[in-house]
Amino acid sequence: MSYHILHITNNGSYLYCEKGFLFCRQKDGEENKMPVSDIKAIIVTVQGISFSNACLARLAENNVVILHCNNSFQPVGWTTPIDRIVREKAFYNQIAQNEKFTNNLWKKIVKQKALNQAENLDNLDCHHNLYHLIEKPLMNEANIAKQYWQQYFSLFEKDIKREHQNAETFENACLNYGYAVINTLVYRAVLVHGLLPQLGIHHKGRYKSIPLVYDLMEPYRPFVDYYFYKFSQECESDYDCENHKEWFKYLANCLKNYRIKINDLSYKILDSVDNYVETIVNSFIKYDETNIFLPQIKEQYLYISKHKNREYEE
Repeated sequence: MSYHILHITNNGSYLYCEKGFLFCRQKDGEENKMPVSDIKAIIVTVQGISFSNACLARLAENNVVILHCNNSFQPVGWTTPIDRIVREKAFYNQIAQNEKFTNNLWKKIVKQKALNQAENLDNLDCHHNLYHLIEKPLMNEANIAKQYWQQYFSLFEKDIKREHQNAETFENACLNYGYAVINTLVYRAVLVHGLLPQLGIHHKGRYKSIPLVYDLMEPYRPFVDYYFYKFSQECESDYDCENHKEWFKYLANCLKNYRIKINDLSYKILDSVDNYVETIVNSFIKYDETNIFLPQIKEQYLYISKHKNREYEE
């Protein structure tokens, strides 16, 4: 069964196939291998990676998708088997735009985002009435967002308002960077699993936009908000508060070290995105949104391996 998604992150790596295995040779000569039959996709996130042509052919024969990213880690192209550009049933059902299904799917996604916002404020010991707004028959996302940001930014004891683009404040710039990281993770997963990122379920398409990615990333936004507040509290003693690079590093650690349970298994937040999108694809195949996995901020927990050097602790 093909289920592994490999991330190639080391410059100078050389990939080749031999005796049913994919080998990855590093610059220092170290090699890792995995059965080709276990691989669903390979995401190449750095430049300077090389494949043998025989390796590319073998991966294509085994239905493996290779996703190529630019210097900003955004997907820019695919190498795919001829018959694996899309998952056919999900692809056609996505195009068909079953209105009842997409409306129900969006309601579940946006409600989980709102619940995660409320639970985030709970975690940060901030008084709010978001649950009351969420349970109204006609949930008003804009009203919930307005109250959420008022309460969230009050924690910083500054006069801050949410800036979505061209942010001038350090806080908003860091949040926007975090959302861009989640955007990229969801974008990769959408492409790997065969959906059209240009065809959303709620957001409308515009020139060079990826509305499905904007739709699906919504429940993960409060995770970024939580990590940034934790960073702001810790940076006074451990980090330079106005140093964007420190936040980039801190966020990367959070995505690797915070975990969430899915079907009794534990996944890094980083990897949970793939599981989430895969259940979305299955919901399109069946036109049934009842069994999708939705990331719940209350279910996450911090895991630090005792066998690895760690760069921060709570």
